[in-house]
Amino acid sequence: MITVFLSTVAAYLYGRSWMELIGTAVLSACGAGMILFSIEKSRVLQLFLYDNERNLWRFTLLYCIFLLAALLCPLLPKAGWPYLAVFVGLMLFSNEVTGLAAGSSLLMISLLLQNEAEPVTFFVYFVGGMAGILLFSTINESFHIWLPVLLSLLLQFVCLCIPEVLYQQLPFYLPMLLVPAVNTVVCLILLLIILKFFSFTFIYKTRDIYMDINDPECPLLVELKNVSKPEYYHTIHTAYLCSRIALQLKLDDAVVKACAYYHKIGLLKGENNWENAEQILAGNQIPLRVRELLKQYLSPAEQLVDREVIVLLFADTVISSIDYLFSKDKNVQLDYQKLIQTIYKRKMESGILDHSEISLGDLQKMKQILVDERLYYDFLR
Repeated sequence: MITVFLSTVAAYLYGRSWMELIGTAVLSACGAGMILFSIEKSRVLQLFLYDNERNLWRFTLLYCIFLLAALLCPLLPKAGWPYLAVFVGLMLFSNEVTGLAAGSSLLMISLLLQNEAEPVTFFVYFVGGMAGILLFSTINESFHIWLPVLLSLLLQFVCLCIPEVLYQQLPFYLPMLLVPAVNTVVCLILLLIILKFFSFTFIYKTRDIYMDINDPECPLLVELKNVSKPEYYHTIHTAYLCSRIALQLKLDDAVVKACAYYHKIGLLKGENNWENAEQILAGNQIPLRVRELLKQYLSPAEQLVDREVIVLLFADTVISSIDYLFSKDKNVQLDYQKLIQTIYKRKMESGILDHSEISLGDLQKMKQILVDERLYYDFLR
């Protein structure tokens, strides 16, 4: 309702006819309806990125700010609308489809209020916004942003130069690039502000969560310790190996370590299966990425694909094998290199790695790391 009301009022203030007022109201209502439908569908099917489902206020706040900006865009040159930041910001706090629907709806409103609006203006900003959404949708806890920022700004600058230079049918002169260049700088500033807000509300919060859940004295792990001390210490040792391997393979060690700590958590409900683990993990707000990886590892219906899961598989198997052999004879002298080679051979022959994304180079590097931990294994006696 706010979108329709403000769009109609803005159209009136811009001097549009009554027919144009009605058209603006109807089209803005259609756009708002698309956004609401996308939000509801995302809620039902759990399609939201990050923790956005529990924090829709961030999307709502950003949408209201961008709606006001969209109503003011007709006062600027057509090449000066900072819609790249609009599309990316709305996507980061919802998901790709919702961000695209919301950004397109706001862009449509700006064009409806613009005198002599041209179709090419819509497509220039739409293509730039869609590219921005695709590039920034890969952001995760590692927060590598500079390549998406650079590529999206470069693509938008090229798109903005098309109507400003090629469609003018005039000899090229440098001032033609002034407005696209200023727009690119403004978008850079806005993107950095949005990404800073995003990092404070999600990235830093997520890192704090990992610090809490990867503490061996975390209440959930203490509960596991009370249920089964051997399994608790098994997860501690597995987490140590996972962390060592993850750092060498350039994986997110916090995520891999969390998978190791909680891959036995289903025991709190009796049997350590995915159904029990899922209830516990979701109820304690364990990050979605950890849950996705543990589903691969614990669910018989899932194939092992991600590199993080393969790291957990080998670390878990090595610790389990050594624990078993020491339980038979604490004084036994183990040939750890031969043991690990045997584990590798059996895993390779079983076909469990056939669908995984891990490379042979990573497997060899992981094997060497496991072999080099001989001194640590003696602490398991």
